[in-house]
Amino acid sequence: MSEYLLGIDNGGTVTKVVLFDLAGHAIRTASRKAAAQLPYPGWAERDMHSLWNSNADAIREVITASGIRPQQILGVGLTAHGNGLYLLDRRGKPLRPGILSVDNRATAISDEWIENGTYRSVRPATLQQLWPGQPCALLRWLKLYEPEVYAQIGAVLSCKDYIRYCLTGEIATDYSDISGTSLLNNNRRRYSRELLDRFDIPEVFDALPAIAEGFSIIGMVTAEAAAATGLAAGTPVAGGLLDVTACALGAGVIHPGQLCVIAGTWSINEIVTAEPMSDPDLYSNSIYTPDLWLVLEASATSASNLEWFITNFCAEEQAEAKQRGISVYDVCNEKVADVSPGSTPILFHPFLFGTNVQATARANFFGVTGWHTRAHFLRAIYEGVVFSHLNHVEKLRSAGAQMDSARLTGGGARSQLWSQMFADVLQLPIEIPEGGEIGARGAAMCAGIGVGAYSDFAHAVGQAVHVERRHEPNPSAIPAYRTRYAEYQNLLEVLRDSWNRLSKMSS
Repeated sequence: MSEYLLGIDNGGTVTKVVLFDLAGHAIRTASRKAAAQLPYPGWAERDMHSLWNSNADAIREVITASGIRPQQILGVGLTAHGNGLYLLDRRGKPLRPGILSVDNRATAISDEWIENGTYRSVRPATLQQLWPGQPCALLRWLKLYEPEVYAQIGAVLSCKDYIRYCLTGEIATDYSDISGTSLLNNNRRRYSRELLDRFDIPEVFDALPAIAEGFSIIGMVTAEAAAATGLAAGTPVAGGLLDVTACALGAGVIHPGQLCVIAGTWSINEIVTAEPMSDPDLYSNSIYTPDLWLVLEASATSASNLEWFITNFCAEEQAEAKQRGISVYDVCNEKVADVSPGSTPILFHPFLFGTNVQATARANFFGVTGWHTRAHFLRAIYEGVVFSHLNHVEKLRSAGAQMDSARLTGGGARSQLWSQMFADVLQLPIEIPEGGEIGARGAAMCAGIGVGAYSDFAHAVGQAVHVERRHEPNPSAIPAYRTRYAEYQNLLEVLRDSWNRLSKMSS
């Protein structure tokens, strides 16, 4: 009888449940929309009961559609977006709507912490930047503006930890998830009353969840959860991982010097290290395994910029794709391939949805003339996205990170042309893992280790991760990209004052 692992991945808008065999192949996938509620400007919430129901429905669909017996599932692993806030009251019931990590209601609080020196004082312990969507800022906001809710907090959970609680009744988290919240002293790998005092939220100390390794079995599926999902009662459920950490594992990135690049909605660039990196300009250090760290540089500057352009300006390409029975992205790849590197002066800053460069920075096309076509604009977008990734990778290198290869995942990895561009611009060999749903696979691999299907991370990667293709840097393309990137960077400096003035005009 075949044996399987179940991976559950809750993103900001979609819940995905994937059934994997032990070789890492996706056997069946189901998804559900997990729509956000936007009750006020800058707020992003979701109903916690509805979130659990979406997960339960997707799990049941996967089991039913696959035709397997629930007892064939050896274990369940989870991943989800990090940060945000999912609260239980003291009876173990959802206390209020969950808060997504993109929520900005606590911007004034995080800004104040940066200005008054709080950030500087906690950074040596947290090893990461502060931002509004972190639970420390959101808890402080609740204390100020929803004190009746704050007084009833029984458990402070992340998204994946809430779903695991629904499956098992156990309140816990894992090191990768909690180490990205600024609630943990990452150097000591334990909670700190001093940190909570600095954030003026000392009352929540006893509501913080117990911490386990991502591969530890936290609990078993309860009879109630089994009835809702179709899982067998008693199925082991692992701690799981933060989404970007699960992607690194699901891509097979487990050795120091390996870079994981995710080209999706966000530009994610994370390097495996044996020790955390203290540079205060770096986005974050998070705990990966008992003896490894992931150092992360990220911003919302990746493939979503291409999706926006196609949606708004590529009706002809969409019609052609429909007529030929192929993806519109394949049509765009063909058009970009016809424009060689350095043959157009157009540069693009992929800042449609924000950037780490400057809060007021906005997307721009530069160097446009009357003879340019959509192919030239598409080429500029492809390059601009990779240049933004390179900006992050250079910060990692400047801080001392040594890297010898990279694994690329996300929508950008599906394009051979774009993958080669990453190799040329980053000047690193780029490997593309086989299959999709990389994060769910990483979560399932954790469950596999926990139940003994794999002996450790290396064994799990050897069994469940396979490289589809490899792209070596093309020496002949590097000089053109290097020249263009230098001008891309130069424009960032030239435009700083203009962006600030434009921001004031639009406010």
